[in-house]
Amino acid sequence: MGLFYCPERWVVPLFNPSQDLTAIQLILTSDAILLSLLDLTGATDVDIAKHIIKRSQWNDLASNEKRLCIYFVPDRPTSNVSFYKGYIQIDCHIPSILDYKAYEIQERVFSLLHEKKINKRNIYFNGQLGELPTMPGFFCCGSRYTFNRKI
Repeated sequence: MGLFYCPERWVVPLFNPSQDLTAIQLILTSDAILLSLLDLTGATDVDIAKHIIKRSQWNDLASNEKRLCIYFVPDRPTSNVSFYKGYIQIDCHIPSILDYKAYEIQERVFSLLHEKKINKRNIYFNGQLGELPTMPGFFCCGSRYTFNRKI
């Protein structure tokens, strides 16, 4: 979704979930420390994009891969009808023998996203989700981030 013209200026649309996910993915894929934690140092952009994805489900996780999933969970109304509380969840799936690394990855994600501006909206850590279900032989932990979406 691109810019549209308003008589006074060009305006960025307020509801642009695709741009929000892409902006977060770009932040995460551009960080050398996070890429190192995911064993993606020196990987091609295509390989990085296969491991830091913008959805919660996939069908191609191999036995030794690590994966970050970035996706929306349902928005919630606020007391002000002009705003919704938006939520983005980030899950880390890794082989279970490296379970400690999942929390290190989540710590790095926190330092990259908490209190940052994403598409002109501040994003805030909303809590860790602890251990989540995943494939056999893997460990998964997640965290959520929130922002206000003006409608």
